[in-house]
Amino acid sequence: MIEKTPVLKAPFLIAAWSPDVAEVGWRVASYLQKRLPFEEFAEIDPLGFFSLSGVEIKGDVIHFPQARFFSLEEKDLVFLQSNQPSAKRYKFLSLILDTAEKMNAAGVYTVGGIISMIAHTDERKILAIVNAEALKAELAAYDLDMSLDYQGATSMSGFLLWAARQRNIPAASFWVNVPFYLAEKTDPKANKAVINFLNQRFDLGVDLDELNREIEIQEEQLSRLRKSNQEVDEYIARLELNVGLTQQEVGKLVEEINKAMS
Repeated sequence: MIEKTPVLKAPFLIAAWSPDVAEVGWRVASYLQKRLPFEEFAEIDPLGFFSLSGVEIKGDVIHFPQARFFSLEEKDLVFLQSNQPSAKRYKFLSLILDTAEKMNAAGVYTVGGIISMIAHTDERKILAIVNAEALKAELAAYDLDMSLDYQGATSMSGFLLWAARQRNIPAASFWVNVPFYLAEKTDPKANKAVINFLNQRFDLGVDLDELNREIEIQEEQLSRLRKSNQEVDEYIARLELNVGLTQQEVGKLVEEINKAMS
């Protein structure tokens, strides 16, 4: 599985999954890889972990499921960019943790999005869930919501935290809240919140100008929609006031956003 061995001391391994809410983890990983000298050094053979339904065809090109590791030696950091396996999940996660142990990893992080009943104009907040009390103290200096305690496997990230705890590997999942009506689109504000945290945590110094432009473009697009569609404007205004929507109104808002942003 390991094609070459990067020079690392005690790196953090950060996992980003797809599919994900607004593909936050995947987009964050891709953004960082374009701006920092990450080098691919290993991959997990997809055979046995993914079904044929996981194969996508985009622009007449077949895209197979992947699980690839990238190292950033200068920051002692490793990124795993992976599709979520459909079978043998425990074995798949064991391979990830085997790699972490071989690198003498200091810990494992996952990043992703979580659907929230917020408006796109609201601040994005990051919820952190850890598998070891020591990590709470380590992360206390950052603007994170750690009010929830980890209770067990609830997703690939939760399962990874559980599996890491069995090996005494410190692990944490970071979930940024994404407006429910952007869950199937992209949320550059959420991506920026995660990259801001990683910039601070690992001193990456990544420029955010492109993300700022994406945020501006999306906000202008949604602002035009609100001006032209009174119903959409009313629903979003209620979310901004922290007033809930009915299930029917939620569905209608998602439908209108999808039409406008298709």
